This record gives sequence, structure tokens and C-alpha cells, in this order.
Amino acid sequence: MDWIPVGRVTRTHGLKGELKFYPSEQDDVTVQSGQRILLGEKEFKIRSVRGVKSPFILKFDGIDSIEAANSFAGQEVQIAREDFKQLPEGDYYRFEIEGLKVFDDTGKYYGVIEEIIATGSNDVYAVRGEGKEWLVPMIDSVVQSIDLEQGKLIFHCVEGLFEDTPV
Repeated sequence: MDWIPVGRVTRTHGLKGELKFYPSEQDDVTVQSGQRILLGEKEFKIRSVRGVKSPFILKFDGIDSIEAANSFAGQEVQIAREDFKQLPEGDYYRFEIEGLKVFDDTGKYYGVIEEIIATGSNDVYAVRGEGKEWLVPMIDSVVQSIDLEQGKLIFHCVEGLFEDTPV
């Protein structure tokens, strides 16, 4: 099974086995009651989720005391890939974008998306390859297509995007 990291439980909350959960990408992931997760090396089912914003308070089946919960403090929380809800066409989870090979519209290969930088107005993809880094903004005039099946992103190199592009 393919597990995707979604955050981390940091410490216990109360005496009944609850843990504080900090999602890594709050806009991408929602945890919910009944969902299967991998906590460390062990699979659990979420019994309840409390809170409106991070940190959330999670209760898992089988963890019913502060002592039991304490052994999982600091562990990464992962969700099975198939348990993510289907997004509308043109929307992607961050974990689907990271690792894509990046080409311009002439077919030139640049590298792989290694990081996604949230800027507020749009994401910027940090593409690294051949000892260089390029920053590609996720805007319609630049990114032409994302093909998850082929694992690639194609962009249009507009004037001024890179230092070797005439302005």
C-alpha cells in the first residue's frame, strides 16, 4: 500500500489517549473520523477529530490512555493514497506534483519538481536539475499541462521567467 505523509502528532492531550496533530499541508488534507492512518509503523483508525484549526486533537481506536498515546508522540501520520478524495479536474494534491519531470513547450528537459512554495496568490514550483534551480509559477500563462500518468509538467517559457530569457 502507498502511504502519503500528511502531518505529525506531537504530544498527548488529556489522559484518555488523544494526540495533537499538525497537518503538513493544511489546504490539501483533511483527516476525518473513520479514516485509516499509519502512525509510525502501526495502522489505526481515527475515532474522532476535534478542533477547527491546527493543532487538531485526534483520538485513535486502540489508544485509550496517556501512556499508550505517549509512545506515538512525534510520529508521522500517513494516509493511504487510495483514501484521498477525488479532486476536480485541474486540481492536484501536492504529493502528486512533487517529483514530476518538467519540460518546456519545445521539449527541453529542466529537472524535477522538488518543492512547492506557497506564495499566497499562486504556488511556485522549485525545479532542480543539472546543478541548477528554476522557479516556475503555477499560473495559466506559464503551466500548459500536467500529466500525472506520464509524470510530467509542460510549461511555456514567457519573457523574463529565467535570466537567459530576453525581456
